[in-house]
Amino acid sequence: MRNDLIIGLDIGSSHVRAIAGKQNDRGRLEILATGSSVNTNNVLNGEIVNINKTTAAISEAMNQISHVLDGKNSEHFFASNLSGSHIKVQPFSLSKIRKNEREPVSNNEVMSLFEEAKRTFADKNPCVLHTLPIGFKVGNLPDTLDPIGQIGQKIQADFVFISANPSKNELLTQCLKSAETKHLKKGNVYFSSLATASSVLNKEEKQEGVVLVDLGSGTTEISIFQNNRLKHATVLNWGGDLVTEDIQSGLEISRDHAETLKVRFGSAIQKDIPVSEVVMIPGIAGRKATPVSVKNLAIIIEERLKELAAIIVAEISKQTDIKQLKAGLVLTGGGAQLPYIDELFQKYTGLDARIGDPNATSANPAIATEIKDPSFATVIGLVQVYYDQQETAEAEESTMAAAPVKEMAKETGYTDSKPSKPAPRIGDLFRKMVDVVMGDDDGGDASY
Repeated sequence: MRNDLIIGLDIGSSHVRAIAGKQNDRGRLEILATGSSVNTNNVLNGEIVNINKTTAAISEAMNQISHVLDGKNSEHFFASNLSGSHIKVQPFSLSKIRKNEREPVSNNEVMSLFEEAKRTFADKNPCVLHTLPIGFKVGNLPDTLDPIGQIGQKIQADFVFISANPSKNELLTQCLKSAETKHLKKGNVYFSSLATASSVLNKEEKQEGVVLVDLGSGTTEISIFQNNRLKHATVLNWGGDLVTEDIQSGLEISRDHAETLKVRFGSAIQKDIPVSEVVMIPGIAGRKATPVSVKNLAIIIEERLKELAAIIVAEISKQTDIKQLKAGLVLTGGGAQLPYIDELFQKYTGLDARIGDPNATSANPAIATEIKDPSFATVIGLVQVYYDQQETAEAEESTMAAAPVKEMAKETGYTDSKPSKPAPRIGDLFRKMVDVVMGDDDGGDASY
């Protein structure tokens, strides 16, 4: 168990959400406080378009959790997310003929490949968020995550690089600086899909093959995991706002009424809704109310979601055989709250589907109820990633007396001082789920 209190900050297209969380005595993430503010029209398709208003929304959400922060001499660290269609997830391979094929592969050899791959990729991609090693191949041996000790003439390292548009990242940086206070520091940045996966997917799903679909108001993020590795991810300019626009147009009502109808009376499947069921929409400035068919509402929603299901199937088919994804589809994000949405996607993708509620708890009954909601998946994942990294680091540390726990903690980026660098080892590649974007040379290649 770790006692660090970590803050998650999810900057979305409709809301900014903040949470404060720590591990309880059972090692489970416990949420102590939540904060939320409306951010409509300030982030479009995952990209910040109004810095001032987004900054104000961040401050409002963070203020709501400030009461759980410790005293004057304590510093707390927060993690935030970056999304948008400008995010690129690209495979990258690097191979070398080895000097002596009879020599076992060493830690230094692997780390050298890792650093060279980062330098080579960064030459053409100036804003690298994460470097994910996904496997190695030595000679004719099978792929492995740990090639140390293997022998062969050639070694190949395979990676997934996640990069962002530098100007879009800079806009986020400006907004995050506003969240810093005397006792609230740093601001590690993660690609949203990686954070979300940590709160809603389990190891078995990632191993057997799963598609994570995060349905936001401005974007939809699709991530494919196989063999416990991220195989592919993409961000679509497709979100719940498109459904709202269809409702507005199809029913000839205002956007506000369309959004309210979707949230309160919407359904992803229309077949069991009686034709006679109607909702009265208030008229403008006291005018006569207008009846709206709930079945017609569901028909509009279902047609738009069928379109998204087809896009998801096409995206999967570009990367892998859909039949190989034995764990099916996990739907999360605010859009996953729509009734019967899992049933619709199961029908139109051919994959088993479930709703991904975040795996966290709270001693406060009101908070415990609030966070059992897929719209909290990303913000909770931002905190969970930190503990996942620390857990892996400490497991390694117990078997490596040469690297003190204190030094390992520094390497995660949650301290201001730079650690002395320990001898390279294969664990350095996999200790962290991602290369964290930090303001020093030990983290990712972009800086905050």
